[in-house]
Amino acid sequence: MAKRDVWVRVGDDLVRGDTVLGVTVSDPHYHHETFKIMLKVTGHRDRLWLDSGVRDDYQGAGREQVNALADAFVDTLARGAAMPSGALIRLGSDEDDSGWVLSSLG
Repeated sequence: MAKRDVWVRVGDDLVRGDTVLGVTVSDPHYHHETFKIMLKVTGHRDRLWLDSGVRDDYQGAGREQVNALADAFVDTLARGAAMPSGALIRLGSDEDDSGWVLSSLG
């Protein structure tokens, strides 16, 4: 199974998994803001942004949590690529323990 069969939901966009070139975590400018996960995607001039829902607690726990979420994205992308029917990946809501929801296609 090639990564081209994995799709990632980024806001209103659906991008192919093999077009994701990089994952970065932003620093929030203000205390009320959340960390953003930014994806650099082939064919998009600007980075695509995902709101992680994680706030900066100024103690490092928020940064650690969102870094783990970004790392889990890479793992989820690899698991999706191994699925025989392809996959759709999206950042889940607060009820989702893993953060990333992996759905089989087909």
